[in-house]
Parts: sequence; structure tokens; C-alpha cells
Amino acid sequence: MVISAGSLLRVAVVLLLIAAAAGTAGIIESASGRPNPSAVSYEDPEGDQYGPGTYEYRAASDVYRAEYFDLRNFSIKIEGDFFKILLGFTRIANPLKSPLGFSPQVVHVYIVGSCRSNRTETLGLNVRLRAVDAWCACVVVAPNLGNYVSRLVFAGGESLVLDKLYAVNNTIVAEVPARRVLEVVGGDVATWRYLVAVSAYDPASPDELIRIGVEKSDTPVVHAGANEESVRFLPRVLDILAKTTEDQYRMLSTFSPRHGDIATVGAYPYAENILLPAEPLVETLTVVTTSIATETYVRAYYLPGVTTTVTDYVQVPKYGLEPYLLAAISVTLLVILAFVLRKKEFSGK
Repeated sequence: MVISAGSLLRVAVVLLLIAAAAGTAGIIESASGRPNPSAVSYEDPEGDQYGPGTYEYRAASDVYRAEYFDLRNFSIKIEGDFFKILLGFTRIANPLKSPLGFSPQVVHVYIVGSCRSNRTETLGLNVRLRAVDAWCACVVVAPNLGNYVSRLVFAGGESLVLDKLYAVNNTIVAEVPARRVLEVVGGDVATWRYLVAVSAYDPASPDELIRIGVEKSDTPVVHAGANEESVRFLPRVLDILAKTTEDQYRMLSTFSPRHGDIATVGAYPYAENILLPAEPLVETLTVVTTSIATETYVRAYYLPGVTTTVTDYVQVPKYGLEPYLLAAISVTLLVILAFVLRKKEFSGK
């Protein structure tokens, strides 16, 4: 059998095409046309599932055990038309009998990219991200109990229910449609940054996210030393992806019940040349005008070479009867003046 040179050339071309297809398996092109890396993976410290470092789990609870909320690793990789998100924990169990095989863990994965529309507030976690860490999309991983379901949420408001979730070998796996995420977030997996925040499903909570309370409360987790006034400012977060345990504790401790402020956290890998959120410099400025003192609370975050000042609120305290007497006299004089002018107007007619 004689094979012509033309046939050999055609066979070679086919083989090259097959090899090229195999070499690009698992890679999806981004909106810019460049291929995305197939995966990134990050480790999280062990034993840091205590929020700002002061949370305690009810010793008698079989549902809310500390090891269920200890995030150990996070990875995201592309497989076909999906992003596969893997969330590794110290231990995965299913005490609430979820059909997905895990409970009561709830995990929010906020993706920071180059989208046109982004947000800094989280979806009920009582923490916020800085402007430099504003998120484009959030993957909500939940055990799908009650009304709290797994979903993909975009910063612009669009939401998509997710149905490909399961647990295996102490890892929760979620599959997310890749093309839509790439269109919105922009860039690729390696350039994105993430806030991975571990919370919990709580059927006794109004919004079904975990309640954090004082020691005498019936909440699954308590904040050591907290009082009733501070509870509403506590992060509803048990663990976050961070480089060190100290980083997590410092960021989640930036809430301030005194000034009505929730905690500020940063996405990982951390933004270059910008310090992590920490206890801010607090200054109180007092300006006195017409006997009324206006107290302004200022939160100042000092970044390398830059000072960013944000005024949170203005409070006008009550200072005795003098300001109110002055106001009453002013109103009375205005009424008398108006009456006199009105009388002159009628007299002129």
C-alpha cells in the first residue's frame, strides 16, 4: 500500500488539531479573548473559626460545632462550562439533614474583579469591604434548607439559583456557570481577589443566617463580653480566608458599637501597597455655632502615603434651655413682624 505525500500531510494536520484541542481542555477564554488559567488555590490557617477571636460555640450543641466552620482551603478551577469552587473544612457533617449532604455551613464567596458595577456591602453578614475590594459577583453556598438557597448574585442585582452542590471528603463543592461570570467580572481567575466568608444556617433567625448573641442568650454562638447594645454590630462571620489568624481577628474586630459601625474587611490576596483594615484613628471634632455644639465622629484610615477620611455621622447634643429660648424668641419676633407688615398693607389700601 502506497501513501501519498498529500495524505500524510492531511493526517499530520488532523493530529495537530487533536493535540491542540487536548492541550486547551479546561480553559475558557475571557471577554478579552485571552485564555484563563485553569485554577487557583489558597490555604487558610487552622483553628481560626472564632470570628474576631472572641466568639464561643455552645458546648452542648451538636449542630454548631467549632470544627464544622474551620475553613482550611479554597480553590476555584474551570471545568468545561463551569467554575468548580472547592471549600475544604476541618470536618463536614450533616446534622440538619440537608439533601446536599452538608449542614449547617453557609459560605459567601465574593469575587473582586474589573466589573462596571460593584458593591462594598455584603449580603447580610454585617461586614463591609473597602472600595478597593468592592465585589462584582457573589456565590452563596448554602445547605438549601428553609428559604435560604444557594445562588449566584451579581453586584448589579441579577441573581441565579445554583443547583450543582455536594460534599465529599470534608469539602463542599459548588459548580457555577462560567461564561456569565467571566462576562460580568472581567479578567481571569488568577487576577481576581476573594472574600470567602463562613457563616451558618440558623432556622431560628429571621433571615436564616446565624445569630451572634450575649452569653445569656439562646444563640448558637456567643460573643464573650458582649452586651445587648453591641450585638447588632457583630460580624455574622465565623471564619474568613486570610493569610494569618491575626489578620482575620484584626479585620473582624473593626466594628464599633459606640459609633454605630460594622467591621471592614479586605479581599484575598490582599490589595498591593494598601494596609489591611485595622482599628482606625478616631477623632472627635467640635464646632460651636449659635450656642449649639455639633459633634462629628471621623474615622481615618491611614494607608501608605495616603490619608482617607470618612465622616460617619453628625450628632447634635441637647445643651440646656438657652438654644430653645433663643429659637422661641426668634419665631415670636417673626410672627409679630409679619402681623405689622400685614396691617400696614391693609392701611395702605
